[in-house]
Amino acid sequence: MKPTVHIRRVLSGSLCACILALWWTLTAAQTRVYIDIDQAGGYLLPVAIPKVLGAPDHPKLAEEVRAVLQSDLESTGLFRIVDPATHIDEFPAGLDVLRYQNWAAVGALGVIVGRVHQPPGDPQMTIELVLHDVVQQRTRFAGKEYRAPLDRAREVMHRFADLVFEAFTGEKGPFNTQVLCSAPRRAGQRARDILLMDYDGHGVRKLVDDGAFNLAPMVSPDGHVLAYTSYRGDVPNIYLYHLRTGEERQLTSGPGLKLPGSWSPNGRYLAFSQTQDDNTDIFLYDTKRQRTTRVTRYWGIDVSPSFAPDSTRLVFTSDRSGSPQLYLTDVGGRPPIRLTYDGKYNTSPAWAPHENVIAFVGRSEEGTLDIYTMRADGGQLRRLTDGKGKRESPTWAPDGRFVMYNSLSEDTWQRYVIRSDGQGQRQLTAVQPVCLSPQWIARAVR
Repeated sequence: MKPTVHIRRVLSGSLCACILALWWTLTAAQTRVYIDIDQAGGYLLPVAIPKVLGAPDHPKLAEEVRAVLQSDLESTGLFRIVDPATHIDEFPAGLDVLRYQNWAAVGALGVIVGRVHQPPGDPQMTIELVLHDVVQQRTRFAGKEYRAPLDRAREVMHRFADLVFEAFTGEKGPFNTQVLCSAPRRAGQRARDILLMDYDGHGVRKLVDDGAFNLAPMVSPDGHVLAYTSYRGDVPNIYLYHLRTGEERQLTSGPGLKLPGSWSPNGRYLAFSQTQDDNTDIFLYDTKRQRTTRVTRYWGIDVSPSFAPDSTRLVFTSDRSGSPQLYLTDVGGRPPIRLTYDGKYNTSPAWAPHENVIAFVGRSEEGTLDIYTMRADGGQLRRLTDGKGKRESPTWAPDGRFVMYNSLSEDTWQRYVIRSDGQGQRQLTAVQPVCLSPQWIARAVR
């Protein structure tokens, strides 16, 4: 299924550039361009990003503006950036003034115009951005002016890209978001750090870098509390680190592996797996009552809990049927219901933020590990990825429209993004390529 790009009048794809430009002028008042993500057919919506005003004085910042906006929009598989070599107007006449016929002639339906400014010695930069609708020959919404430190320039562009995405789709964009993950320091070292970065891998910030083997990070819905497992002292335990205050406390104790799995969307519960006496089960830590309860009781392996949007149901992986499969339970510990029956290996469930849809890793008939989705009742199975290799750790964008996952390529894990309909797969080329067990979150506390 591909997204449909709608233009609310019928267009002939064979019109020459001059007739097309004239057509746009005559019908601009009656037309509106939008992308219907849920409909089949269509093509990538063409958007132009001309050179930024102020570029001669701030060439590096101006180029970064264009690069980030292009990368964001193209990563969705919904937009195509018009080749700058085809631009008739190298620079726009102004933020609010465009020769719309010239942009229609090169096939652009939207044009993003920007201006950058940073007075000498001022640590703050100013970025102004405007989205023009070529069809309607007007700005799509009021222009935005951002004033921020230079090290937050990429965040500014992500925020504006979200507005562009929403203008053409009616839904919030996924760009001004972050990823939490575990990353090895260097080859041959056992130590892993907990990192927070922009969704595209830039703006890396170390949250835990004590030289221990740290893994499975999971931040609370309000972005304030980080849960993770650390082999600090050679015994794996879960720690709760308060990002605002810097305070940290150990949640679990004793031998056996403990791994955070999921916070409930209301922030009350942390679901985790814990091994006791060679038996791994699902537990809940209640932050309100500050006590831990056991949810599953089965001799075997129950791991990877993930909460439903209602904060009461949980999906998890269990080998109680003889192979890893997905099961459904709730915070009251009701008898688990098996959800997956296709395939002999299904694991790593991740419940979508707003729907009864679960993403997970499954072994295909060809023997590859791929990303699948299904309804919470086990129906409507859909395979999102299809190819050689190994994929793992699916995580949903906060808007629930995109899935991020890791894929093993040439002995290196790389992150990819794909729409929930299986279209628009894109690799996220990042400064920090190794990002294990990613959790895609709204922008957390700075």
